[in-house]
Amino acid sequence: MSGNLYLPSLTPSLDEQLLRRASPPSFDGTPVKSTSSSQKGSEQTRELVNLRIFKEIHGCTFRDVEGFFDKYFEEKDWSGKADAICQRVLAPDSDGNWAQFPNPPTQDNVLTWWFRLQEDLLSESRGTYYTTVSKADLTSSKAERQVDLLLRARGANPSQKNHDCGDILVVGELNKSKEEIRTKGTLLQMSRYVREVFAAQPTRRFVHAFAVCGTKMEAWAFDRSGPYSSGIIDVDSRRFFQVLVGYTMMSDEELGLDTFIARDEDGNKSITVKGPGNSEGKKVRLGEMLSCQCAIVCRGTTCFLTNDGQVDGVAKISWVSNKRRPEAELLELAGQKNVQGVARIIGHSTITSIADMCCGLTFDDKRHDFKSAPSSTASSFHQSQLLAKPCHLDIRRKSSSRKRRSPDERLQASKRSHSISQPSRDTQEENKLAFSIQLAHKPSLFDRNVTLRASHSASRCNTRAPVSLPGWERPSSGYFGEQYNNNKSRQGGRSLRHANRSGSCQRSWEGAKSGARHQTGTMEFMAIEVLFNIDQTYRHDLESFFYVLIWQCARHGWEKLKQLQKLYQLRVWSEDSMLKKWCTESHEKIENLNQGNTETGEFERILKNEFSPPKDSMLKEWYTGTYKKIARIKRTDMDADGLEDILTEFPPAFEFAKPLCTALRDILFPYRVRGIIVGTPQDPNRIYNPIIKAYDDAISLIGCQSN
Repeated sequence: MSGNLYLPSLTPSLDEQLLRRASPPSFDGTPVKSTSSSQKGSEQTRELVNLRIFKEIHGCTFRDVEGFFDKYFEEKDWSGKADAICQRVLAPDSDGNWAQFPNPPTQDNVLTWWFRLQEDLLSESRGTYYTTVSKADLTSSKAERQVDLLLRARGANPSQKNHDCGDILVVGELNKSKEEIRTKGTLLQMSRYVREVFAAQPTRRFVHAFAVCGTKMEAWAFDRSGPYSSGIIDVDSRRFFQVLVGYTMMSDEELGLDTFIARDEDGNKSITVKGPGNSEGKKVRLGEMLSCQCAIVCRGTTCFLTNDGQVDGVAKISWVSNKRRPEAELLELAGQKNVQGVARIIGHSTITSIADMCCGLTFDDKRHDFKSAPSSTASSFHQSQLLAKPCHLDIRRKSSSRKRRSPDERLQASKRSHSISQPSRDTQEENKLAFSIQLAHKPSLFDRNVTLRASHSASRCNTRAPVSLPGWERPSSGYFGEQYNNNKSRQGGRSLRHANRSGSCQRSWEGAKSGARHQTGTMEFMAIEVLFNIDQTYRHDLESFFYVLIWQCARHGWEKLKQLQKLYQLRVWSEDSMLKKWCTESHEKIENLNQGNTETGEFERILKNEFSPPKDSMLKEWYTGTYKKIARIKRTDMDADGLEDILTEFPPAFEFAKPLCTALRDILFPYRVRGIIVGTPQDPNRIYNPIIKAYDDAISLIGCQSN
């Protein structure tokens, strides 16, 4: 059945500034772009994360942005209270002598001074400053992090030591030396904190941060297109106290929180979606979060299970480029063309735009020039954080005459005399943030009685691409179902496709280039030729689905095995149990196990014995290093011996999938005298039909229903 998709553009829109960081695209290829989203858990070492974050922000960092203080700290509802506190602090006869900043400004001295000022003057503020004593104090962080200063909403115990990243409003970095205020290390340290906050609050629009180094301070704002700052200020100035006090008084809107998501007294979340013929919109309840991205400069793709009171779906929230044709429009067009397997849109709305978020800021000539820029050959780390089942999201942004501009726009501006009061047509285009909901609990995205020549094998066996699949110029998101393009077979029929990358080969229905400015996609799922920047074909989509199958078994299969073993120990086998959802015949198998059925002895052994995933997975090489290196690794892994090594990482419960993987490899990578072939046959049936047969054979062997 086709999925229902609510596509409300409900979050902030990134305009072309989301794309402003990378190098300009080539004529036919698409430049690469890197994020830190692949580093998770034990991989989040300081060295690896710093490297990836730097590649995210090195081309989109702006300092001393004009209008920063006016926008965030002037003429607010709380400005009167903040000014009164500042005047009291800076008064010559101040009883607390607050203007005397600690000397020497060691971290301990500054924290003591900071908390004493808070206790005496900020007891009625909305927010409260805390520090972390150990790396274990950040309870929700999967990496070891220790934050010098953080701001949380008032209400928690003042002496509380543990903090959840989902509660952090502002982060701060302290350093004794004032020389550190402009260093890359200080910015990266703040960026690591901000990355953790975005990971815990993926629908947040922006995050405030600051650094105090010696007697200097710099306030920052991070959004999905990069960081920008106030410029350096002295700690004995009015602005320093204005910032310190202002953060504690800001509203949720001013702090960048996701005010577009409503929350009731019980903590349930909902959004309002506008659909065709429904000007008022309908309320849609958000359920479990399925996936999100662990990166700063990205599309912030986040998915939720949802229900509008009638059908279940998936809510997709992400930023999208205004240079691309709106996804809602493309999906509606797909429906009109009767393309099977495409989600049905119920509605879409716009939440905000970067133009609105950055209104009043001037970024001209404020781009920070790092002395050590990374190599352009570095690869992307675009792995999404998969929380449960598959899902998908988007991002978009707008620039105006007083907003950030893309690198090429600024280069052109520097070469000609152009008044800032004369915005170009491009800078007036508004980007939107698309928010979509798609049906998530159906056995297939295809109508049961429809036979499709181009039916993707992943749907044949109810295998859906996870959210981390590469998407339409999204840094690391993919669609729950297949995407489509205008590539026609020789018989003239339209074929479904998965968007392996959003490079220049991604085409609209009219056959024009997509306008994608970056080659993006989930690194581990990108086809070999795509990694070499060869134009996209239907075969690359099938190759990506093959990588997804391997990834699901070798990586997520271990999680499923643990769930099975836990359920087996608890003897919980209800009709709606996770086990039954995971395997069609699991309920009957377990009943047989309890009766000592010898035919299920191997299954019982798997559930009773302890197994562990490989400590150093070979699949890590699929998203580590340069594009060329990853392509070479994948070519080796797709060879006969290479794939056998990869299959050893499958958990015991997925032994049945190994013959299928071997068969798919033989189809996708036929071996010739000089090695495997990665090219695309002109006739799609040469690949489609054997793949469908391979899945059908595998399904029949494990006794599943083919529908």
